[in-house]
Amino acid sequence: MFCKHDLERLLTVDAAPAVSIFLPTHIAGRDIRQDVIRLRNLLSKAQDQLCEKHGLRRPDAEAFLKPASDLLEQNEFWRHMDRGLAIFLAKGVSAIHRVPVELAEEVVVNSRFTLRPLLPLLADDGAFMILAVTAGRARLFCATRHGIAEEDAGLPQGVAEIHAETNYENNLHSAPPARHADRTDRGGVSMVKTHNFGEDPEELRKAHLIEYLGRVGGRVRDHLKPFRGPLVLVADEEIQGHLRKDTHLQGMLGEGVVTNPDALEIDDLHRRAYAVVRPMFESTRRTAVERFNALHGDRNTAERTTTRAEDVMVAAREGRVGVLLVAENDKVWGHFREDYHRAFPLHHETDGAIDLVEEAATETLLRGGEVHVVSKEELPSGASTAAILRF
Repeated sequence: MFCKHDLERLLTVDAAPAVSIFLPTHIAGRDIRQDVIRLRNLLSKAQDQLCEKHGLRRPDAEAFLKPASDLLEQNEFWRHMDRGLAIFLAKGVSAIHRVPVELAEEVVVNSRFTLRPLLPLLADDGAFMILAVTAGRARLFCATRHGIAEEDAGLPQGVAEIHAETNYENNLHSAPPARHADRTDRGGVSMVKTHNFGEDPEELRKAHLIEYLGRVGGRVRDHLKPFRGPLVLVADEEIQGHLRKDTHLQGMLGEGVVTNPDALEIDDLHRRAYAVVRPMFESTRRTAVERFNALHGDRNTAERTTTRAEDVMVAAREGRVGVLLVAENDKVWGHFREDYHRAFPLHHETDGAIDLVEEAATETLLRGGEVHVVSKEELPSGASTAAILRF
């Protein structure tokens, strides 16, 4: 999951040259071999740029790219892919992210990392989480409208863990079944007090299930601390009831998918969960566009909006952008002059140029503003970005 804290960490890197590599990948099948070849070719391009534009000797460029080139021989790495792969390399920095969005092939070697291709994951109508739980296992996924990827969240894997612990404790202490004090040391939230359930197997089953779900909730809560998007719960009616009543997970939507998630193929799981968040995402984006149009079209409030990329970028750096709309694939190249505190657009990319739209989006996100990726048709004619200003 690529989240805001990953964005912040990469933006603080001040060590030129910085290499950003993006490529589409495949989850399974023979196409995985093509992914390896694709990365090899992109690394060759990155090496050429490091040598030709940044003056590195060939051996130094190879050493610089080694964290990425090592992946070429790691067969296990390629067996666990998603729809896209993003690699960021700088002196002392190596960050590799599998992401659930299909990325276009791109290599950028510049004074800072390029993050524009990952904006759909960070936009307010971009990523969401899926929690799929049965009594036998729990899984957490990060998803967008384009794809889905399972998270390594260290979730408890079924009520069997609770059964085993109970039997072990009973053997040690001859205590009644389902005796649990506090499971917070295991990353969970204990919801079961000490009870003597006697010979009632149904009461014991329920107590173990509640304990297991409490631990699931605790781990999910910890894992989602940096994430502010919605969470869709996919589980049967009983598990839905316990999780909603006792865990109060951040971002969990009132509507879930009431079914056994283990009975769904991964594509069906994604489709049904996205159907839950889609109306909310579309409403959020539509509201932002309509609000901009209303303010922009009224001469009394038009000054609270701007569509000039250079002005938007400066306003974002100052924390003045509350809502930002960006066209999905548009770039506006330019320079920022610290001495003038102004941005100057360029007709085409030059050495040292920055994408003013990307800069505006990242600065807006870092300062708590909303970012929405929209179609070109939803923006004023000729604009690549549009902003509603806070002040």
